Amino acid sequence: MKRSICWILAALFLLAVAACGSNAAEGPATGTAHSPAPKDTQDDVVAVVVTPPPTQEATLPPAPTLPPELIPTPEPTEVPVGDPIITLVEGEELNVAADFTFSDPGYFAADYRGNSLTDRVTVKGEVVPYLTGTYELSYSVKDDDGRSTTVVRRVHIVPAEMPEIVMPPEKTVYLTFDDGPCGYTEELLDVLKKYNAKATFFVIGNKRRTDLIKRAYAEGHSIGVHTYCHEYNKIYKNEKAFFEDFQKTQEVIKEATGSYTRIFRFPGGSANTASRRSKGIMTRLTKIMEDMGYRYFDWNVSAGDSGGNGYTASQIKSRVVNGLKNHSDYAVVLQHDIHLNSVRAVEGILKWGQENGYTFLALDLTSPVVHSKVQN
Repeated sequence: MKRSICWILAALFLLAVAACGSNAAEGPATGTAHSPAPKDTQDDVVAVVVTPPPTQEATLPPAPTLPPELIPTPEPTEVPVGDPIITLVEGEELNVAADFTFSDPGYFAADYRGNSLTDRVTVKGEVVPYLTGTYELSYSVKDDDGRSTTVVRRVHIVPAEMPEIVMPPEKTVYLTFDDGPCGYTEELLDVLKKYNAKATFFVIGNKRRTDLIKRAYAEGHSIGVHTYCHEYNKIYKNEKAFFEDFQKTQEVIKEATGSYTRIFRFPGGSANTASRRSKGIMTRLTKIMEDMGYRYFDWNVSAGDSGGNGYTASQIKSRVVNGLKNHSDYAVVLQHDIHLNSVRAVEGILKWGQENGYTFLALDLTSPVVHSKVQN
C-alpha cells in the first residue's frame, strides 16, 4: 500500500514540475528528477522514473545446415578397343526396281572411339541397274591405328511392278501416229476432236514441237516415246546409246506435259532388222525395257504410209478399214502424222468406224500389247 502511494506521489510531482516549467520565464527547457522541489512541496519526496526493460523479439533458432549430399565420382569407363564399324543405310540386303540408274543409299563409318571415318570408306563392285539379278558391293575402311573393316551389301535388281492388262470391249481401235508432231498434227487433232476420238502419238524429240505435244496431251491423247534422232545406226549401237536417245525424248515430253511417259515404240518396231549391226540388241532391249516398267507397242494394222509411198487419202483409209475388219477384238493401227494424206484419211476412218460400232481409245499401261516377233 505504501509503495502504491509513493508511485502516485511521484507521478503528481512530475506533473507539477512540468506545469511549472512551461510557465517560468527562465529555467531549463525540461525538468529532471534532480531539480529542486518548490518550497511549498514536501521536503523529502524523491521522484523515481522506472523504465521498463526493452522488449526482445522472439526469434527461432537457425535451421541446422545439412551437409552437402555426396555424389560419388564415377569411375572412368574404358572404351573397348575394336575394329572400325561400317553402317549401311537400308541394310545389307537391298531390293531395287530395275531402272536406268542406281543410287547407293549411303553408309556411315566410325572408329571404336566414335570418330567419323565415313570419308575414308572405299566401295568396290558394280551394279547394272537395268539388268535384273544380284550384285555385291563391298565397303572397306581403315582407322588411324591400322585396324580395318569390310562389309558387303547385296543389291537385288528386280523387275518394276506393272499394272495388270485390262482387255477392252470388242471393236476397240487404238490409232497411233509416229514421227511427229509437225504442222499436219494440228489438222489431225482437229479431226479427232470433232469425232471425240482418242489416239496415241509416239513422238520424235528433236522436233521439239512441245506446243503440239502439250495440246494433244491436254485433249486426252496419249504421248509415248519414239526416238530423239531416229537414226538407227546411232540408236541401236548399244544399250547406253539407246537409253540416252530415249531419255532425251522423255525430257521433251516432260517439258510439254509435266510428267514422263511409260509407253513407247521402238524406231522401226521391235522386229526391225536395222539393229543387226549390234547383234542381239533387240532381244536384250525388249526385256530390259519391260523390266524397267515400260510397255512397248508394235501394231497389227498398218496404213502402209511409213515412207509416204504415194498412197492417196482414200487408199490409206481402205487399207486401215480392211485391217480393222480382220480384228474384231482390238486393233493397234500404225500411221504417220508427217504425211498429209495419212492425216486426211483419218476422218474417213473415224466415220466408218463409228458407223460400224468401233471405239477409238488411247493406249496406256493397262492396254493390251501387240508385239511382233523380234528379229535380232
